Amino acid sequence: MIAIVLAAGLGKRLQPYSRAVSKPAMPVAGVPIILRVIEQCRDAGAAGRLIVIANAPEHDVVPLVEAHAQRHGYDVAFGYQRERRGSAHALRHVPDRDRLDQHVLIAACDNLFESAELRSLVAQHRQRGADGTMAVLRVAPEAMRAHSNVVVEGERVVRVIEKPAPGDVASPFAGPLLYAFSQKILTYLDDVPESPRGEFEFQDAIQAFIRDGARVEWFELSRRTTLTTPDDLLKLNEQFFGAMPGGTRRLGDATIIEPAVIDPDVEIGAGSTVGPNAHLMRGCRVGRGSTVRHALLFPGAVVPDHATVEHTLVPPAM
Repeated sequence: MIAIVLAAGLGKRLQPYSRAVSKPAMPVAGVPIILRVIEQCRDAGAAGRLIVIANAPEHDVVPLVEAHAQRHGYDVAFGYQRERRGSAHALRHVPDRDRLDQHVLIAACDNLFESAELRSLVAQHRQRGADGTMAVLRVAPEAMRAHSNVVVEGERVVRVIEKPAPGDVASPFAGPLLYAFSQKILTYLDDVPESPRGEFEFQDAIQAFIRDGARVEWFELSRRTTLTTPDDLLKLNEQFFGAMPGGTRRLGDATIIEPAVIDPDVEIGAGSTVGPNAHLMRGCRVGRGSTVRHALLFPGAVVPDHATVEHTLVPPAM
């Protein structure tokens, strides 16, 4: 199985922080979120080959993923979606998609799931021999407007409604961007029509696939953790830092309370305390006698002397 990770977004809703670090490269307890997604996909059974749809060759995720692939011994290829025009449009940029000979696991770089559930989804897809398996989550009808509505009968998906109006919601299931499919689904991308919003949605390819007789099944997830806003980033870091060991160490004349991540080229003034649950990114400067905890400092951020920074993000120096 080949993993395809969609990572072309730059993170407009994460500005000003995404001016220095793109959304896919946003750190979660020191690890870019795209690498956490890749590790989940590899753990679920897509371990040998990876395709990443990035924004451009100069996108900051490209060297991150290349280095990760080299360290962990898997093959990676990149496609580039410079203009964001929907998930089907992104998948049209999969390199050599007409030559793929394996089923694909498709995920977004900003969604994290329970690893055991992702493994179970892939196992179900393989064991039942389905043409596709869609992840679904239960969502309140009033919240469905921001999702695709997945309509099921028994084990099968029979219809997918993209961002339905409240009166058009036909099931309690929303479809997060997580799918296992036969590679044949990629042959449907070029026939996806442009939506009224000017986008090309993968859900339309799925609907055409079902209409042609494909057996598409569903797998219910208990939860999803997504990165959309600065508050999401803080919560994700609290969650993942919270699973890491504690402790105290000295760094020069400063005290570091673990867990904490300190990148290269960071200056911490004498008498300062960093941590727990803090990440100081490259080029940060923390003044003398300051405290930084439960916080992320973006590249070049400056904390003055004798300041306390907590439960916040400090934007990059511009």
